[in-house]
Amino acid sequence: MNREYKIYKITYFLMAVNVITYLYTSLKYGLSMSAMQGIQVGGFNPLYVYYYHEYYRLITANFIHFGLMHIFCNVYSLYNLGMLMEKILKEKKYIIVIVVSMISTTLFSYLLFLLFNIGTNSVMGGISGVVFGLIGSLLALSVLYGDVYSYLFKQIVSSVVLMLFISVAVPSISLVGHLGGMIGGFIATFVLEKIDSKKERIIN
Repeated sequence: MNREYKIYKITYFLMAVNVITYLYTSLKYGLSMSAMQGIQVGGFNPLYVYYYHEYYRLITANFIHFGLMHIFCNVYSLYNLGMLMEKILKEKKYIIVIVVSMISTTLFSYLLFLLFNIGTNSVMGGISGVVFGLIGSLLALSVLYGDVYSYLFKQIVSSVVLMLFISVAVPSISLVGHLGGMIGGFIATFVLEKIDSKKERIIN
């Protein structure tokens, strides 16, 4: 366990922050929170960002969860996929992909509000956007390099399709947030890899 923590310290740190935050909100509100309670602890709602300039919600929303099943599914998914991607991307790139995925998860929803006034009554929370960001990251590696990355991505395609279907079928789950995280993770990884390849060419 100690050796695993040292190798996958970013993933373990993210898991710990999510679990600690959930324990805090559980003590404060109970195992499940209402939408307004979610707002009070940093959940994302576009009105609070637009009118009160509470931009921190673009990040803090990723760490709050609305129930035991919500936190369990997200942390379990992060545990499985996060370790794989932390090993592949290494620490610096992994952190960048995570942060970009966090922001793009909520930013896409905010843009929908700005453009079409959608989501005024919704409250978003959860680390699942980052999980989708890591899926997008693996897809980017698959597109750029094929080989083992394509094999790994094919292994999770059915799960990704199922998660996207659930995002459509269950109204309380944000399809836009999931797609936003996935796109953010894809773009971040694609750009980082292209920058690295340019550096290698300059050195050579």
